[in-house]
Amino acid sequence: MGMKGGRPKGFREDEVLEQAMDLFWRKGYKGAAISDLLTRMGISRQSLYDTFGNKRNLFIRVLEHYKTTRLSEAIGLLARDGSDIENVKAVVRFFETIGDDPECRGCLVANSLIELVPGEDDVIADLLRSTLGQLQSAIEESLRRAQACGELGSNKSPEQISRALTNAMVGMSVTGRLQTTPSQLRDVYAGTLSMLD
Repeated sequence: MGMKGGRPKGFREDEVLEQAMDLFWRKGYKGAAISDLLTRMGISRQSLYDTFGNKRNLFIRVLEHYKTTRLSEAIGLLARDGSDIENVKAVVRFFETIGDDPECRGCLVANSLIELVPGEDDVIADLLRSTLGQLQSAIEESLRRAQACGELGSNKSPEQISRALTNAMVGMSVTGRLQTTPSQLRDVYAGTLSMLD
């Protein structure tokens, strides 16, 4: 009897996606050559095409992987016990840390937004938009809870602040790619937190 389902893969998808993510993070979508991706992922060209289809589909899978790993880690900070305002501050600090990355990689989503030409790829644009939207919605929910218990002033708009914070955090991660000094990043961080005063 023949084997059903073909030969098993010789690699774990989550592991090769981590490797692909790191390369896209460093070089961008257009700067990451297929040959470099194959080397970093440790798989053959045929395996890449059999598993992911093409470079674009691989990039989409990488963005989805980023969403379920790095973004989920940030959003998880909002679910901790204790002060909702302090949890929101922890998320801002999370993005300050990204901006302070010694390798100056920035944020993969922010980098991709900058690289993407408007109208170039609606699927990727929608995925990037939904990723930031998920972060913004989670922050807004935390701010509403903070407002309900008196941590955030009643004259503040959780929706407006969550949008402003999300944009500021994306900006921090982009600024970090310019090899900004730690003191400059701290100023941006302090200015961002002042929205919560």
